[in-house]
Amino acid sequence: MTGDNWDVIVLGAGAAGLTAARAARARGAEKVALIERDRLGGECTHVGCIPSKALIHAAGLAQSAREHPEVLRPPEVDFPAVMARVHEVIAHVAQDESEEVMEAAGITVLTGDARFTGTHTIDVDGAGHRFRKAVVATGSEAVVPGFLADGPVPVLTNETIFGLTDRPRHLIVVGGGPIGVELGQAFARLGSAVTIVERDPRLLPLLDADAAATLTGRLAAEGVTIRTGCSVTGTVREGGADLVELDDGSSLETDALLIAVGRRPRLDGLGLEEAGVTTDPAGIVTDDRMRTSALHIYAAGDVTRGGGFTHIAAHQGRVAGENAAGVRAKADLRVSPAVTFTDPEIASVGLTPDQARDEHRGVEVVDFPMAGVDRARTRGRTDGFVRIVTARRRLLGRAGGGQVVGGTVVGDGAGELIHEIALAMQTRMFAGRLAQTIHAYPSASMAVQQAAGQLFPIGRALAGDAPDEA
Repeated sequence: MTGDNWDVIVLGAGAAGLTAARAARARGAEKVALIERDRLGGECTHVGCIPSKALIHAAGLAQSAREHPEVLRPPEVDFPAVMARVHEVIAHVAQDESEEVMEAAGITVLTGDARFTGTHTIDVDGAGHRFRKAVVATGSEAVVPGFLADGPVPVLTNETIFGLTDRPRHLIVVGGGPIGVELGQAFARLGSAVTIVERDPRLLPLLDADAAATLTGRLAAEGVTIRTGCSVTGTVREGGADLVELDDGSSLETDALLIAVGRRPRLDGLGLEEAGVTTDPAGIVTDDRMRTSALHIYAAGDVTRGGGFTHIAAHQGRVAGENAAGVRAKADLRVSPAVTFTDPEIASVGLTPDQARDEHRGVEVVDFPMAGVDRARTRGRTDGFVRIVTARRRLLGRAGGGQVVGGTVVGDGAGELIHEIALAMQTRMFAGRLAQTIHAYPSASMAVQQAAGQLFPIGRALAGDAPDEA
């Protein structure tokens, strides 16, 4: 196999790039190259999904001991051991994404910085390569405002916080989105004092307001300080202390400052203009086949305008890889669940009630509280709810409860429960099928059945002893 002519060449070996390379090879592309300048696996494996969820799990174990002193002794958290365990998990997952695994699949790994030098040529650390099709999957990077990056107080992002070996005494989190609240709660449970600063009036401003309120209450009960409606204006170092200044004139002392205000597509230095690829501030512009303005070049994942989640990146990567190999495929993001892995978890799919009312007729929203779910009661985890959004079907109206167009689950295991609602949306089933399907008792998934039952008189009657409020 020559090293300078490729059927498909993929830039970036995160979730999108790995999937694109595998899909192209599986679909018949003979010579596939995967370019990565850092580590195979990308952000999710090394500094995102995997380490954060391992950290959250450890923090949850500590919290369980605090909440159940009748059966567990109060924990003494060994923070260095926790972080060591996080890195063990990273290494274990990375084994499935190694260069040896890629080579065994017939994919050649090239290490270095890549830059397009023409419509069908690319440079990798000084070595020129030609390609027939290409996929750009270079991911995203954490946004750090310049006044904080250049300030006297060192800042952390999700890309660096997992390198800590000493537990912060006081962690200030700037940004109350999913990354900020996940890591903020985890560090609080591991013994740090935590303050979350969010400029919007509430945490998780893009998610369901009732869901955000439920989580805010839990965070406050666990001792997390929440400062909403204010912004960080700068940092100073005074008398050996690191201070974060807010726009209300107050300041907070910290020994660890985590910036979690968003991410931006990683586009710099790729030479996209040389390849004829159009971008905008949100990323690379693609169609539903993941083609860019240069029709032989595709893009997938966080580098595109529709990225932002690992599962979406993988879906887009598969579509891009298949098309690059000559098999027509389209990305279908109509049903794309998302989960914030706090405790309680917050999971959503499809439309919110307000969005549904803007797009559909005959919208009905039903809620069922976790306090009415027996499995939640046995766990002592009764905060949260299931919310299902339905709408009229064309010609059939609201027969069978109408069609499911959205849903939100807040509670223990919400990230698993949301997929039953997602499947209902994907298959365009009658909402009543969720209520009709026998669910094992006492399973957590009965919450979805009980919520769907609220669409019908019999379901409301059978759940008559459930609390009224979510």
